[in-house]
Amino acid sequence: MRKASRPGSTLGSVPDRTRRLVVALAIFQVVDAIANAIPRRYVEAHLDHLGVPRSLRPVLPVIKVTSTFGLLLGLKMPRLGAVTSAGLIAYYAAAARFHLLAHDHPLLAMPAAACGASAGIALMNLYLPAIAQDGSGPT
Repeated sequence: MRKASRPGSTLGSVPDRTRRLVVALAIFQVVDAIANAIPRRYVEAHLDHLGVPRSLRPVLPVIKVTSTFGLLLGLKMPRLGAVTSAGLIAYYAAAARFHLLAHDHPLLAMPAAACGASAGIALMNLYLPAIAQDGSGPT
């Protein structure tokens, strides 16, 4: 069921469930950033197991926090949301690949795959239609 457009809203015709998905993904990003930022033996051992280079580890919480802002600000600025979602698709595709390269059971890659799929849903069902609706898409 589609929602009627509100005056001044670029995302008024988008289903509320997609907006809720974006908010849930943003919350997950913040919680995961906090979990990764606090040095713990389990997190370090897990990243070692996955083969995540030590040089990338300090960047992971930064990516997650900035993507949270991009997702949420994207509700008002759909181009930012689209770029953020596309970046998260790539990020979580890489995360799932790290799991598979580490010979983890495929189920262990499912959270990354689910987050990547959520970002894809947000991109296709929320941000790109809002850009097209505004008529400000690529010419």
